[in-house]
Amino acid sequence: MSNIRTVLRNYPRGFIILGGVLAAILMVGMGAATIVAVVTIFEKKAYLGDICFSSDCVGGFVKMIGPAISIAKATLDFGVAIATMGGILVALLSYFNSASNAALTNHIEHLRVFTSYIEAELRKRDRLSSSHFDILFLYGKIFSLSRTGKTTVSNDYLKFIDGLNDIIAESNERCCVGTPGGFSYNDHQRRVRDHMIGVGITVYMAPRNDYFEMEKQLFSLLDRVNQSFCSSGEISYICRQDYF
Repeated sequence: MSNIRTVLRNYPRGFIILGGVLAAILMVGMGAATIVAVVTIFEKKAYLGDICFSSDCVGGFVKMIGPAISIAKATLDFGVAIATMGGILVALLSYFNSASNAALTNHIEHLRVFTSYIEAELRKRDRLSSSHFDILFLYGKIFSLSRTGKTTVSNDYLKFIDGLNDIIAESNERCCVGTPGGFSYNDHQRRVRDHMIGVGITVYMAPRNDYFEMEKQLFSLLDRVNQSFCSSGEISYICRQDYF
């Protein structure tokens, strides 16, 4: 895509160069045809004859300067071919330009809707603060190809959700009676905190009850985002937490 953007930035100058080359070819070709015609006329002393516009006279004159006409025709054919290729190039670059502009417009609109949605969901949850969310970073993690017009969920975000579920599953297992080492909510907090920073969400250490209330709201927010912006079945639900 970067190569296309480079072409789009430079194509006006490219068309000027193409026009210059086309003009040069026409000038050289037509100049050569004119010189051949003039030389032929002088060699044949055609300028000494009477002016005649009959079909025989015209036919004879055309036959006499036939090589010059062939050069002119070949030059025009070549010029038309170049102009046709230039027209195709213009249409192609115009398409890329329109597609690029449409992709950027869709990206901005999708990001605007996503940001508004996150902010609205945060207002419903008293344990979460917008200052702890880098929404632009989170959006980029989920939709890494958005600028190209694609809003499919990125593999990085799918791995993030799977990793979060692994943390929850391990904590669920550790909270069971008799599990070696047992469950430590401080260790659990640190693991969740370190994991969340990968998508631009800051989690602070807090007392047990306060933390679990915050975590419950955080996970419900992520589930809502996944359900609203990701295709059904495309991404895993966040596991149930049995360690509360």
